[in-house]
Amino acid sequence: MKHLSYLAAIILLVACNGKPALSEHEVICKISGKGFDAKNIRIHLAWTDFRFDDNYQEIDAKDGCFEADVVLDTNQVYEICIPNFPGEWSSYKTAHFFFHKDGVEFGMETFADDKRIIVENPKGDNNTYYSYKSLRDKIYMDWYTRLMASQDSLHNNKLMYNHTWEKMWDAQRDKKLSQEVKDSLRNEANKLEMSGDHRTPAGRAWHREWVAYRTEKQNSDYRHLQQFQPDKTSLYMIMDNIRISQSNSTDISKWLNLYEEKYKNLFPNDRMHNLISETANATAMIEGRHFIDFTLPDRSGNSQTLSELIKGKVAVLELWASWCSSCRANAKSLIPLYKKYHNNGFTVVGIAREYKEAGSWKNAIQTDTYPWPNLVAMEEHHSLWAQYGIPNAAGRTLLINADGIVVKINPSAKEVEEYLMAQQNK
Repeated sequence: MKHLSYLAAIILLVACNGKPALSEHEVICKISGKGFDAKNIRIHLAWTDFRFDDNYQEIDAKDGCFEADVVLDTNQVYEICIPNFPGEWSSYKTAHFFFHKDGVEFGMETFADDKRIIVENPKGDNNTYYSYKSLRDKIYMDWYTRLMASQDSLHNNKLMYNHTWEKMWDAQRDKKLSQEVKDSLRNEANKLEMSGDHRTPAGRAWHREWVAYRTEKQNSDYRHLQQFQPDKTSLYMIMDNIRISQSNSTDISKWLNLYEEKYKNLFPNDRMHNLISETANATAMIEGRHFIDFTLPDRSGNSQTLSELIKGKVAVLELWASWCSSCRANAKSLIPLYKKYHNNGFTVVGIAREYKEAGSWKNAIQTDTYPWPNLVAMEEHHSLWAQYGIPNAAGRTLLINADGIVVKINPSAKEVEEYLMAQQNK
């Protein structure tokens, strides 16, 4: 972790050499803030998850104020956040920002009966982005306020969610239930959620209006980017809308097309190009495409190549993580199938997405009793997840035929068995 010791090292380098040892695009930037009800704040690259990623800079706050010189890359977008307690964060207490030579000042403001971080006296790219964002938010503020009030009313009167679905999730905290029962209930809850039946009719109506609100705000961004004179904030806004669309399972093609048509060749050193490119590549992982080969270490540290493990077999590629409970529940549902069919040309290969080699994935394998080969993809292999269409998540299941073609993405255990039976009857 790059804590204050990292900043102290920078100061020491300055004292000894006159200036810190920085890479080509790195600079020292003064970060300051006031009005923060926090003991510390963290600075890290935009859209990284500091629960698992150690590459952040932490600054202590005193009496709600902080000030420090941090190292920033001028071709990156950064995020400031307030870690409330280990392992979690408060989503409204984050804000993205761009480097500016005069430093960046932060404050807190009340927004729709809550608090959020703002950039005070924004300059340069920060001014460009937040000026637009402020104007856009004012246009939709009445709609947003009404939606929030409606949401609170539905929650308070227990009218938002299907009671059966709520009980299924509440059961996850019941220590009297076996893990097998919890996994079964979780799978049923996931099915209801995917179908939309986890909400009541009133809840579904509220959600439709929320989707309309969110879509209209994104359309506003799209119109702005079509007409706006391009700058670095444009690339950020495209990537941000891609991520919003992905998180809500909506089409991202118009954002990729806009990028290709207008922004692809601008600011070639900007990190957003890499992120957008990875996302575009990930959309190509569809049914009918050949699997992407790779070599990764197994539990013993020996390198294994996917193509060799599944050659000539019907296979399930299970992308999971020790920290992803739904992934593990899905993987366990495949164990009976593996035992039943693995001597008849069927196999499963698991790939664990881990951020620290702490042995968690090995413990999960032992706890869940996966009988198939499991490999691990640490941080340096994150591009693998982007290639398979889940750059920011853990779970994905791919059913691959004996010729190496992906025939189904995210099949259930029942669908996998139906495919195996159909192959045997040919």
